[in-house]
Amino acid sequence: MAFAPMTGVRVVDFTWNVAGPTATKVLAALGADVVKVEYPTRPDPGRVFSFSPVVPGVYDSGGFFADLNIGKRSLTVDPRQPAGLALVEELVEAADVLVESYSPRVMAGWGLTFDRMCELNDRIVYLSISGFGHSGPHGSYVSYGPTAQAASGVTYASGEPGRPPAGWGYSFLDVMTGYQAAYAVTAALAPVERAATRIDLSQVETGAAMLAPLLLDAAVNGTDTTAGPFPPGNRSAWPGSAIDGYRYERGAPYGVYRTADDGTDGFCAITVLDDAQWAALRDCMGDPDWARDPAYATAGGRIAEQDTLDAHLTAWTVLHSKYDLMARLQAAGVPAGALQSGRDRLEHDPSLRAREVFQRRTHAWVGEHRFGSLPVHIDGEPLALADRWPLLGADTDAVLAEWLGADPARCADLRESGVTWPVGLPLPSYYPQAV
Repeated sequence: MAFAPMTGVRVVDFTWNVAGPTATKVLAALGADVVKVEYPTRPDPGRVFSFSPVVPGVYDSGGFFADLNIGKRSLTVDPRQPAGLALVEELVEAADVLVESYSPRVMAGWGLTFDRMCELNDRIVYLSISGFGHSGPHGSYVSYGPTAQAASGVTYASGEPGRPPAGWGYSFLDVMTGYQAAYAVTAALAPVERAATRIDLSQVETGAAMLAPLLLDAAVNGTDTTAGPFPPGNRSAWPGSAIDGYRYERGAPYGVYRTADDGTDGFCAITVLDDAQWAALRDCMGDPDWARDPAYATAGGRIAEQDTLDAHLTAWTVLHSKYDLMARLQAAGVPAGALQSGRDRLEHDPSLRAREVFQRRTHAWVGEHRFGSLPVHIDGEPLALADRWPLLGADTDAVLAEWLGADPARCADLRESGVTWPVGLPLPSYYPQAV
C-alpha cells in the first residue's frame, strides 16, 4: 500500500453527524492520528441515527457510523468540567489540527476560541464546519445538510422537468463539505514554516460554489434562471428555454432510461451529443423505422422532439439489462452508464473493485464488511484503511499516554473522578481498562 502522507499528524476530532466525520475520515485515510472526542452521556448522534446499531444498546455497533469513522481512535472527556476543559487544552497543545462541527456557540462557550488555541499552540490548524459560517447575520444559525442545500441554491437546481425543485433526500452537501474541509486542512498544513490557521467553512457557501456555472450564467449573461420549465431534469436542453445543462452540452437523447432490471435503480443513462453518436445508437437498436424520421436527423430536431424520442427509446431499453446496454452502447461509441445502487457499486463496478475503493476490514461488532476508502492512489497504490474504529472511550488511556505522557495513575484518577468517564457508569467489558 502507498505511503500515507499525513502520518504523524495529530488531529483532535470534535465532530459529529456527517459533514465533520467525513472530513476527519479523509484525514485518517491519509495517515493522520485522528482522535474522536466525545463523552458517553453526549455521544455523536451518528452512532444511532440513519442505521440502527447492529447490537441494540451498543453505541459502537452502527454500520453507518463505522464507515464514516474508520481509522480513528476514541477519547472520552467532559469539557464542561474544569478538569475536563484543562485536559482538552493539553490535547490542543499536543495536536496539529482541531476539527469541530458544532454550532458556533459551543467552542466559544467553553472558552476555546481561536485566540485561546493560539496561546496554547502557535501552529494549530483550527477548522470549524457549520451551516452558515461563524460570522455574518446568519452566523448563529444551526443547520443540517438539507437546510444548507436549500439556502445555497443546490435544492433549487435539482428536480424533474416541469415540476418544482425537489432537491436530494440525503445530505449530499454534508459529504461535499466534508471533502472540502479535508482539502482545506491539507492546504493549511503544507507550509513548512506555518503559523496558526483559522478555517471557517460554511456549508451554504460550499453549495453556492458548486453552482458556479448557473451563477455565472446569471451574473455574466443576465440569464433568468427562473424562466421556462426549470429545472430541465437530466436533459441538456429544453425546447423554448434558454437554459442548457450545466456543462453547456446540447443533445438528445440525454437522460436515464428504464431497463429490464427490477427496482428503483433499473435505469441506464444514455447521452447523444452529435450525429455520429445518433447513428451508432440507431445501429445498436437495429435501425427501427421510427428512428428514421427526418425530425431526428439533426441535434436541434432531436431536442425539439425529446418527449417522443424518449418514449421510443424507452420502449427499447426496457427489453435489456442496464449493464448489457452500457457495454453495448459504450462499445459502439455512445456514452452510456448503468445507474448503480450502493450494492451495485460494491458488487458490479469493475473500476471501483480494481482501484480498491472498497476495502475489506473486520469490525468488532459489525463484522467483516467492505468500507469506503478514498479514490486516491499515491505512487500507483491505493491508500490503506486502518483496521480500527473509535470504540467509545476505548483509547482514552493510550492517547493520554502517547500525546501527554500521562501515567496509569493519572489516567485512573481522571476516569474515577468522572472527567473521562461518568461516575457510576460501568466500563464495557471489551475495553482494555475493564479487563
